[in-house]
Amino acid sequence: MNKIKVLTISVIALVILNLTMIVFFMIIKPKEFRDRRNGPRKMIIEKLHFDTKQQAEFEILVENNIDKVKTFDKQIQQTKENLYTQLSQTNVDVKTKDSLINVLADLQKQIETARFNHFKKIRKICNTPEQKEDFKELTIELSKMFSHRKFPPENSNSKK
Repeated sequence: MNKIKVLTISVIALVILNLTMIVFFMIIKPKEFRDRRNGPRKMIIEKLHFDTKQQAEFEILVENNIDKVKTFDKQIQQTKENLYTQLSQTNVDVKTKDSLINVLADLQKQIETARFNHFKKIRKICNTPEQKEDFKELTIELSKMFSHRKFPPENSNSKK
């Protein structure tokens, strides 16, 4: 094979790979992310066998909860920024640092309270004894879902 044939085959192969990647990232990946985001909603609706009316009520509850938690998340972000800017000062004001950490703790407490109340409201949507029993089973999964760590645990062999 001469150099021109090798280069031609290489260029064609690269074009095919690039087109494949474009199709993958434009069509397949966004669908995967949509499913992941709506996964808990879909799971709850399916597990509790909500009818159309219950699904509408549930969607309203979810949107209200999302708005509430987003508000807390914004406050947490701003408070963390204020906290960590304290590090740029030569002498960190201990009272300010402690106050900001207490604010963060209170905001996290409010998020957990909002989530807990949100699921109490979901339980009220359940009409049938079967749905109420399914909700009890769902609480086990919810506890695992909301207790997961966002970061992998540190390697126990690492130096401290």
